[in-house]
Amino acid sequence: MERWWERVFDEEERAAYATMRKGAVLPRGERPALLVIDVTRAFCGERGQTLEDAQRVWPTACGPVAWEAMPHLAALIDAARGHGVPVVYTTGQPGADRLFGGTVKGEDGPMGSPMAWPGAQQIPAEIAPRDGELVLAKPKASAFFATPLLAYLHRLATDSLIVCGTTTSGCVRATVVDGFSWGYPVFVVEEATFDRSRLSHAVNLFEMHAKYADVITVADVMEWMRRCRTVSRSPISIT
Repeated sequence: MERWWERVFDEEERAAYATMRKGAVLPRGERPALLVIDVTRAFCGERGQTLEDAQRVWPTACGPVAWEAMPHLAALIDAARGHGVPVVYTTGQPGADRLFGGTVKGEDGPMGSPMAWPGAQQIPAEIAPRDGELVLAKPKASAFFATPLLAYLHRLATDSLIVCGTTTSGCVRATVVDGFSWGYPVFVVEEATFDRSRLSHAVNLFEMHAKYADVITVADVMEWMRRCRTVSRSPISIT
């Protein structure tokens, strides 16, 4: 069944990508982890704002689409907790631009770096982390770059990654590519990712699905979590 984000390409282009993918489907593991990428005030703005209004305050904001995704994010996180699937959050790292350069080139220009502004890294109450859940401040787009994420996943013997958050074209895609490069089957949750542009969101879902990940729905994830054996996710014992 064709999905809405596949229709941004014409028939010939879809056929070219289909040849590349050749029906490949990634294995869904028994010990997944859920990565919630950069769902913070700097990228969401405030509920009820237009995109234009949100970007007047937060140049990086995605506006209404962030709040449309929020119930899906909340459902996904609740399900993960209920089935013992670890939840990992990422935020920007305030001051990282001074040390390492901007996450995007705009931070070195007139936009500056909103990552250090008061409240920028606040995660909405609807999906707020619980005590004991890992929150990683990252200096660049990928959740893997210069963070201890890989060590954490290895310690929990994670065998697959479920990725949601924002932006689809930026930090989500960078994380997906790195996760796949490290050998993890990666799954992107369609309704729980978002971007400023619907076109950019669609193109990136399509291309990740063709190359680096399987794009699946919240319902798919719920069923997967019900089936996988995640009763205990204690760290592995190293002797």
